[in-house]
Amino acid sequence: MPESDRAGARRRLAAPAELLLLDRSPSAGRLAAAALAAGLAAGWGFAALALHEHELALRDAGAMLGPLGTIFADASSPLTAWPGWAVAAILGLGALRLRRGTLEPPAGRGSARDLSTEALRAGLRREYAGVRLALMAVSLLTLADLSRLAVSGIAALLGVRGAGDALAWMGAEVAGLVAATTALVIWVLSFREQLDRVGALPASPTPRGPDIPGS
Repeated sequence: MPESDRAGARRRLAAPAELLLLDRSPSAGRLAAAALAAGLAAGWGFAALALHEHELALRDAGAMLGPLGTIFADASSPLTAWPGWAVAAILGLGALRLRRGTLEPPAGRGSARDLSTEALRAGLRREYAGVRLALMAVSLLTLADLSRLAVSGIAALLGVRGAGDALAWMGAEVAGLVAATTALVIWVLSFREQLDRVGALPASPTPRGPDIPGS
């Protein structure tokens, strides 16, 4: 592969790595993080199905379930399907406002007039790290719910009792989380553009090409 193509590939991978706080990790660390996230999501998919079957059996036996047990017994419902869509709408409006408006000072730091330029930039960098942590959490939650939907769907096809309960609501719930994650990515990217505009972020390093003997 030509060096220019390798450099382009590195730049394309750098953006998602930065959003997920993995930009300073080596390739092996990024692969390990991806494998860990996939493993946790798959484990939750099987665990959620097992909890659903357990709570469903308890309810069928006449046991009184608590709020958490009821949620697992129902699998998914309108109660769990709407939050993701609401968050997506709020974040979408926030991203639109951020793109059209001016950059505000960090939360809880007072007005921009009371801060030095460096203090303002440092506060914005901390805020940027915080929203990327939130993006990591939301992404993992979405991946886990996607895994739950996949495991439940496959189990329903295999005839596992109760696995197909509320699959439609589960799909609506997962779609809402995907929409919320997408809206958060757009918000974070919009915020990053603002930070880059005011010089709050360090310049991205240019990928280095191979050393040429005699140059």
